[in-house]
Formats: sequence, structure tokens, C-alpha cells
Amino acid sequence: STSLLEGTIHTANGHFDWTPYGNNRLTIGYEFEHEEFLNEGFTPSGTENFFTNASQSSSTIYAQDLVRLLDGKLQFAGGFRAQFYNLGSPGFSLANAPYSNLSLEDPPAAYTVDGSASYFFSGTGTKLRVHGGNGYRVPSLYERFGSFFNTFPSNAFVALGDPGLKPEKTAAFDAGIDQYLFEKRVSISAVYFYTKLTDTIGFGNSVPSIGSTTRPFGGYENQKGGVARGFELSGDLKPTASTSVFASYTFTNSDQLAPQVSGSGVFRTLGIPDHQFTFNVTQRIKRLWINADFVATSSYLAPIFSNSTFGTYLYRFDGNRRLDLTAGYTFSIDKGKYSLRLFGTAENLFDHEYFENGFRTIGRTGRLGISFGF
Repeated sequence: STSLLEGTIHTANGHFDWTPYGNNRLTIGYEFEHEEFLNEGFTPSGTENFFTNASQSSSTIYAQDLVRLLDGKLQFAGGFRAQFYNLGSPGFSLANAPYSNLSLEDPPAAYTVDGSASYFFSGTGTKLRVHGGNGYRVPSLYERFGSFFNTFPSNAFVALGDPGLKPEKTAAFDAGIDQYLFEKRVSISAVYFYTKLTDTIGFGNSVPSIGSTTRPFGGYENQKGGVARGFELSGDLKPTASTSVFASYTFTNSDQLAPQVSGSGVFRTLGIPDHQFTFNVTQRIKRLWINADFVATSSYLAPIFSNSTFGTYLYRFDGNRRLDLTAGYTFSIDKGKYSLRLFGTAENLFDHEYFENGFRTIGRTGRLGISFGF
């Protein structure tokens, strides 16, 4: 059998900005979003072809206020967002399709806030900053209604989703210090961050039935979440007007409240390396520019699903060692009225083999492009 998944998202957004004073900017807006999901299945006989479709829309109002005091040295930002959801009636092709006899509810409304503050000491070139907020994600329509047709041991729908999934919720905090030197040609930053996730959505090997529908191959479920904390050190150097250098090191300690793979005894968050290093250099020579971007990470654990045992196992993968090189040249036409830009990128220049969440990535890749501006 063959499964076909399709989805569309349409978004309309409008907002206006109001500046009652030069140091105060207020933004108020409205956003409408409509999402559709289609899951089709084509069986060997053709007589048991099926489909599942679902739709969901939401209306959002949001506001943000930016305030600058003491000649811009002290800054505050605060935002609020309220999102209301409406789940459409899912459609199914067969009477014995999963989810068809359930009482479905709209996702609960989402209320999120975000705030930050910073102060700049002009005498020493030091900035202190702090930020906090919460996040919210409703389960996707696939996570709620995803299914496939199974021909063994008997022809039947197999459910993967859970229409009763709760939304994901997060709370985050970070604080940092920035130090500017040599007339801001050098900047050094240090940041501490903390994030807590609750009611996260994950895939479980052994999950409860949905009404009268069993999920023998596992499915999506609400999990307890986890905590991520760590720090990042970074530096930005501009030795000349045409050269910029950036480097950073990030340490992340991310743990789950319960193992993501049941029975593994591993509480580390999967797919996230403890250490990451980045190095970026950009050189401009008149209309020519060249950029080198290097990323290196430590090893990490990732789950692999076996199509022979239908179980999930943990494997350790080596980290990334990837260098991308990009260059471009801009031609000025008719005294700058028009511009023609030629550019090219060589990704993974050293053809390093690495994996993302257990999947092997593409090797050395090249791209060429052209853009015209007027």
C-alpha cells in the first residue's frame, strides 16, 4: 500500500504601528490562519483505498510595546498574544476508519507573554539584558489524525495520531552581558539560558488505544517534557571596514523528565549535542564578497525505528563538521539604477559524512544563482 500526505496553510496578517512619543512604539495586530490536512491511501486491490481529511483555523490578536528611556540606554519590550482555535469536522472514507466515532474538541486558547529589558553603560561600553516568556504549540493535524492502511495481518486502518493530544507549553528565561571594545569594532557576549517544556508531544512505541481503535505500531502521545539550560560565549570582530569575524561556543544540558524511548533509561534529550562551535568570516572587496561558515558539534544520541522489529533503538552519532563557502559579485548597471548579482555556494566543502537525527545528510553540494534588482 502507498500513503500520500498533503497539507496547506494560509495566513493573513495585518497590524498597525503607533508612535505617540519618539521613545515609545506600540504595535497591535490581527492574524487569521487556516490549515488543511489530507491523508490518502492506495491499496493493492484498489477497493480499499481510503482518505482522511481535517482542517483547523485560528484567530489571533497581539500587541507589543517598545519603550526607550534615558537617551536609549534603558529599554523595555513587552508583548501579549491570544490565539483561538476552531477544529473542523474531519472526514473519513470508510465507516470503520479510526477517529470517526469520537467526540472532538477545539484546542484550548493560547495566551502567551514576552518581556525583555536592557541597560547600556556608555562609559564602559557594557550592556546588561534579560528576557523571559512562555510558548505554546497546538498539535499538528497529522499528530492528531495521521493513519495508514496495513495489509498484515489483516486489511485495516492503523492509527498513529491522537485526536485528544494536549498542546505543548514552554517557559523560557535568559540573561546576558555584552561588552564593546575599540569603538565597537570588537564585541564579546556571554548568555545563560533556561527553558522548561511541559506536555510535549512525542512518538511512543507503546501507546493507548483511541476509542475502539488500537495503535499496534505506536503513535503520538503527550510526554512529560524536560528542561534545557546552558550558556553561550560569542565574539564579533571587525578588524577592517570590509572584514567581519564571528565565533561562538554553546553548551547545552538538556534532560527529559521521562525517557523519550520507553525502557531505555536514557533521560538525555535526543538529537541535541552538548557542545557546538561556529566560526564565520566575511570578506568584502569592493563589489566582491566571500563568506566561510564552519559548524562543529559533539556526538549525540538519536532514536532509530526498526521496520523489522517495530521497535525504537538509540544510537550514538558523530557530530557535524561542516564548512560552507559562498561568494558573489554585484554589477552596477546604469549608474546604480539596476544591479545584477551573481553568487555561488559550496556546501559541506570537505564532503564530511554526518547525520541529523539519525538520517544521513547530503554530501558536497554546489549552487549557482543570479538576481536582478531595480
